[in-house]
Amino acid sequence: MTRAELIPVRQDLYSIGERLKEIDGRYELYFNAKLKRYEIHASGALQLAVPAGELDARVIARVRETRIERADAVLEEIERACRAAERERERAVLQRAGAALSDKEELCW
Repeated sequence: MTRAELIPVRQDLYSIGERLKEIDGRYELYFNAKLKRYEIHASGALQLAVPAGELDARVIARVRETRIERADAVLEEIERACRAAERERERAVLQRAGAALSDKEELCW
C-alpha cells in the first residue's frame, strides 16, 4: 500500500484524532481511500483498522483495550474465554453422549 492511499484525518465529528493523541502522541488517524476505512497508525505502522461506520467512542475504547501495557490482561481475557468455550464443548459432548446412551438403554429393555 502506498502512502498516497492514506488521507490524514485532521478533524472529525467526535475529535477521535485528538483523543488518540492524548492516549499516545504517535497515533495518527487516516482514511484509507483504497480500502474505504479509517486506520490508526503509529510510527508509520498500522495499529488498528476501524470497522466501517465506527469512528466514534468505540474506537477510543478499543485502542485503550489493546495497548501493549494491557497485554497481560488481554491474554488473560483470551485464555479465560478459551477455557469457557472448552467447558461448553465438553458439556455439549457429555449431553450428546448421555442422550445416545439413553436411546440404547431403551433398546435393551
